[in-house]
Amino acid sequence: MNFNVRRWRIALRVLVLALIVSATPWPCLAQQPGQPAARPGIMASVQPVVHGVASARTPARSQAQGAQDPRAQLESKSFFKTTAGAVVLAVVAAGVGYAFYSARHDRITPNTNR
Repeated sequence: MNFNVRRWRIALRVLVLALIVSATPWPCLAQQPGQPAARPGIMASVQPVVHGVASARTPARSQAQGAQDPRAQLESKSFFKTTAGAVVLAVVAAGVGYAFYSARHDRITPNTNR
């Protein structure tokens, strides 16, 4: 059975070329004709928000935050005393243990006879 290889090669080349052309982003086609002018950046938008938040704070609220005992924050639960912390420690310990086990029981030994 003989196939005409040239026809398949041409068809394959046309298919690959069509895929490349369809996958290529064309900037001239992406632009809309009635696009508005660029708006100011994020920094220009953030300035009024920052000033609004800063002016909304009252002196009584900031004094109440300063009146809290700094030792109260130190008495909070440590991360490793929580359930998630215990799980993290167990996973790390298992990984370290497996690494040591794997290093001890490695079939490939370093060649010390040089």
